[in-house]
Amino acid sequence: MKHYDYVEWVLYKKNLLDHRIHKEMEEHLYICDECMEIFLSLIDEEEIKFAGDIVPEDFTNKVMKDIKGIRPMKRTIKKKVKPTNDFFMYYVAVASVAIILTANGFFGKMVEVVPQITSNINMEENRFNANGIYNFSEKITNSTSNFINDFKFNKK
Repeated sequence: MKHYDYVEWVLYKKNLLDHRIHKEMEEHLYICDECMEIFLSLIDEEEIKFAGDIVPEDFTNKVMKDIKGIRPMKRTIKKKVKPTNDFFMYYVAVASVAIILTANGFFGKMVEVVPQITSNINMEENRFNANGIYNFSEKITNSTSNFINDFKFNKK
């Protein structure tokens, strides 16, 4: 952390520095007690008297009165749900369903049924392909027959 010397603080106080440097030094005052002591030592009696003339005498009382009228905000605390409890419940539900299906023999029946379904699908595909070829050849024959029937012979 860079500390500033007495001369730099005098220039800061008289506002003779570049705006960027002035801002950096101001930020530095918030975090550095040593530099704050140097800066406070630059304040003389004349400035304290001038500040006393600007600030009204009942300033503190007004501020305290305004503070008393402020109600603190109620902070709502959200209950954090542990995700491990949710995951545990999901696993329990899935395990329960698996046990019920196993007890009823569902998985055993699936092992027997899946090959039958596969063979039925293959048979349907073969039948569909055969019908498709037959339908295509039938359409060609009908189109040719219609063309010949519609053909008119012109006699000369």
